[in-house]
Amino acid sequence: MDSILCIGVGILAIVTRGPLIVSPRATLRFYRNLLSSEARIRVLGAAFAALAVILLVSDFGEGELDRLFKAGGWLMAACAFLFAVLPNFFLQFFQSILRYIEHSVSDGIVRTVGALAVLIGVVLIYVGFTMICA
Repeated sequence: MDSILCIGVGILAIVTRGPLIVSPRATLRFYRNLLSSEARIRVLGAAFAALAVILLVSDFGEGELDRLFKAGGWLMAACAFLFAVLPNFFLQFFQSILRYIEHSVSDGIVRTVGALAVLIGVVLIYVGFTMICA
């Protein structure tokens, strides 16, 4: 189960951050439009809640990876609760961060962050397939 989760998170990282490498400004505008209302922030919270339940209920065995995933699950559960309770605060927070990045950060830095996120996604996929083959 943890191998599938690693592969899934790796694919998600590549799909969501890969476009930053090719077209950083359009991707940032898309993200800003995607998080443009309180209802969308609440939907994001519901998605976080679903992922938190998966992380908290799944059995990852013993060790550091188990503790890391459980801590991530509790963090995502807390974020989901806060997104549901304070959507306007997070709407303004996300909009201000994305506006700042879009207008003040150079394309090279945004592309570098996108490339690092894709690299992390590739590493997660590699770890997932290594767990399957082992």
